[in-house]
This record gives sequence, C-alpha cells and structure tokens, in this order.
Amino acid sequence: MKKWIFVTLVVLLAASMVLAGCGATPEPEVEPTATQPAAQPTEPTAPEATEPPAAGALKVGMVSDVGGIDDASFNQNTWEGLQRAQEELGIQAQFIESQAQADYEKNITEFAEQDYDLVFTVGFLLNDATAKMAPEYPDVYFAGIDQWYDPAIPNAVAITFNVDEAAFPIGYLAAGWAVLQDPDDPQIGYVAGMQIPPVEQFIVAYEAGAAYYNEQKGTDVQVKGVYVGDFEAPDQGKIQGQSLIDEGVDIIFGVGGKTGNGGIAAAKENGLWGIGVDVDQYFTLPNEKDILITSCMKRLDNAVFGVTEALVNGEFPAGGIYVGTLENGGVGLAPYHDFEGEIPAELDAEVQAIVQGIIAGEIGTGWPVQ
Repeated sequence: MKKWIFVTLVVLLAASMVLAGCGATPEPEVEPTATQPAAQPTEPTAPEATEPPAAGALKVGMVSDVGGIDDASFNQNTWEGLQRAQEELGIQAQFIESQAQADYEKNITEFAEQDYDLVFTVGFLLNDATAKMAPEYPDVYFAGIDQWYDPAIPNAVAITFNVDEAAFPIGYLAAGWAVLQDPDDPQIGYVAGMQIPPVEQFIVAYEAGAAYYNEQKGTDVQVKGVYVGDFEAPDQGKIQGQSLIDEGVDIIFGVGGKTGNGGIAAAKENGLWGIGVDVDQYFTLPNEKDILITSCMKRLDNAVFGVTEALVNGEFPAGGIYVGTLENGGVGLAPYHDFEGEIPAELDAEVQAIVQGIIAGEIGTGWPVQ
C-alpha cells in the first residue's frame, strides 16, 4: 500500500478551499497518495494512528448532499467507493439521502446515534454541519468530502481534490475541439450547479485552459456559461444549455450533478458535444455517452475506499487532510472513448504535455483566484 501523507492544518487559506492510445490520463491507483495542498499550513504534526476496530463488521455511513445518490456523478461515485469497501473489506455500508440542507445535522445524528464507526458527509454544503456535529460524537470518526475544518477536528479528516489540475487541460482540449468543429465562431460553455468554491474550481480552471489555448494558438475561443444555483434541476440545466447553444456554444461542460447533466442533454439534442464531470460519465449517461469527448474525473470512490481501509487498518488520519491530485491519480481526464480516432494527435499531445507541466509545477491552472 502506498504511504499516505496526512497533515494537520490549523489554518487553511480561502484560496485552497478545494473543500475544497487515446490521450486520457491513466486510471489511478486504488489508493492515491495524499499530498501537501497548495495553501501554506502552519507547522504540521503527524496524527496518531487510531486503534484497529474491534472484531465484527465496521459500520460506515454516508450522508449525501441534496443531489441524490443517483446523480450519475458526485454522490453516486462516493457510494460506489463504499460499496467496494463493503465487498473487499467486509464493512457494513449504508447511506441516507438528504432532501434539503435542513436534513444534514439530523442525518449525521442518525448514524452517530446508531454507533456507526465512520460517517462520510458528502459535499461542501455539509461542512458546517459536520464541523458542528463531529465534536459532539468524539467516539465516531468523520470524513468530509470537499470540506475543511479550521481548527482541525480530532476525530475527522477533510477530503479535498485539486480538480483544477484536470479542468485546465480539459478547457484547452475543448477550445481545440471547438476550433476544429466551428472555426468561424468557436465557443465553449458550461452549465454549473451552485456557485460555491468546489464548483468554481472546475470553472475557473476550464476558462483558464481555454485562455491558454488562445494564447498559444492566436485564436479567440469564447467561453460562456451559467450557474443555475441547484444540483438537482436537470430541466433547468437543459434550458440553460439550450440558451448557450442558441448563442453559438459548441460544447458544454456539465458541472453540477443532475443540473449539469441537463446541459449535456441539450448538447446531445442539438448534435453537439459535451464533457462529463466527477466520474467517467461515458458509463453513467447512456443516452449522451456518444457525444462526450472526455470527463473531468474526481476519484471520490478511491478516496472513500482508501480512508475506510485506513480505519480498518488502524491508520485513520484523524485531524488530517487528504488531497487528490493529477500526480497521485485523485483527479484526471477520462478516455476519449468514441472520439479516440477523432481527436487530432497534435491536440492530444499538447493536452498530455499540459498535464505533465501541471504535475511538474510549470503550468498554473488559474486556481486559486488571485
């Protein structure tokens, strides 16, 4: 098993709230290695290893965000990680779907009162509820996805992802594809959910990647998009996607659960192209898979499995933070799938060079916003 590096953060700068053949990034390892986040923390102290759990199946719960467990991206991929842990590690896994933000504390409490060993809270919007409830149940471990805690919580770990590292080369790829398909008026777009840092992180880097393409190629690819303000509004996402298409957008990046999926559906209906998010949506959007040139992957499943395995092994990183990156496979580009033979080799090579440049620290992604 790769060594995990976890640091206890006393202060997180707002800029690093990462919460937070074909030219695809290779599939990540089962347990991506955690790395130092972009923010400069105070002097870290290594968290003490936890005691291995007592005999019997570990009980692990998941509190979803309002997007629902069947969102074909964020919540669903998290649950897939727990299902894998149940199958391979012998834990007992269960989820509760939040219907509204008012449900967060109640749902967390339900698992804690049932003596669950570990509770995953999924999404930036659950940050405050997790930070409030975790200290009230010191014998339960918590893991918050796209969250951060200031100060650190002794029985919790924050799980974050540098999704900007994957979104930047995808912005470059999208710009290049738009130029190929619509050289007279190339435009790329996005349909996003709520305007919160974990979503903005995708969008800012996507826009920066397109700007980098313009800089390198002397083009003028335009970026247009909208924040719908909801993760569970596919109809509204489709309406907004159609509006962008009417303005000339050639490809839509869906960033916002079911809402973003609606934007991709609009692209499909217009014979255009889309980009998935969080998971390789070629496998979760069967009706739209044939228009997806790639997806911006955020490997929540691997992170969830790894954190659960750490608890099983008595190594839960209490008080620490996990960061998924391009380098450790925590984020990445999905394969081109049906577009393998259509993405020009030159464009693919440029995208791969950008990936390596980001890993080497030679190319910035535009995030955090200065």
